[in-house]
Amino acid sequence: MNKPKILIVDDKLANLIALETLLQNIDVDCIRALSGNEALQLTLEHEFALALIDVQMPDMDGFETVELMRNVAITKYLPVIFVSAIYSDDFYKIKGVEAGAVDFITKPIVPKVLLGKVKIFLELYSQKLQLEKTVSELEKALSEIKTLSGLIPICSSCKKIRDDSGFWTNVENYIAARSDVDFSHAICPDCMKKEYPKIYAKLKAEGKI
Repeated sequence: MNKPKILIVDDKLANLIALETLLQNIDVDCIRALSGNEALQLTLEHEFALALIDVQMPDMDGFETVELMRNVAITKYLPVIFVSAIYSDDFYKIKGVEAGAVDFITKPIVPKVLLGKVKIFLELYSQKLQLEKTVSELEKALSEIKTLSGLIPICSSCKKIRDDSGFWTNVENYIAARSDVDFSHAICPDCMKKEYPKIYAKLKAEGKI
């Protein structure tokens, strides 16, 4: 199974390397982006479990980057954690949430805090993949279930059924070939009375019919 990928975005290479160092003991692939535009391009090329995005960047800041991500189907629900050394008061944290982030971490980063949050989102991503696999397997199973529907031609005399190829077959064979039904044979009271009148009379007298 491929490692989950984390998108890390910062206009300073040293900060990206520092993030990679903090995450080196987690079994993930970190994909770097040095700008918001590069980050958006990378989301078209990779499936990410999480994005760590610096707020203060030239040209396109973190807020604008995430707002654009939320307008694209493949990144609409990508979990994003903002990272910032400057914007640390509640106003910017609220702005980050409104832009579409799920969390906000201020610098200097406390390693245990970052790793704890990252592990939570990686576990959620793993559960999402497992759910998608289960749904896919269920859909496949449902598509293979044979069902009967529509108008079925049946002989008014012998009660055989005409199949799609034009051949006549008995009811049991027709239904068994198109479903998971198994048959056990018995005889109804009307047929017993006609074919086995003595047995019918005996069972009738005993109250078994």
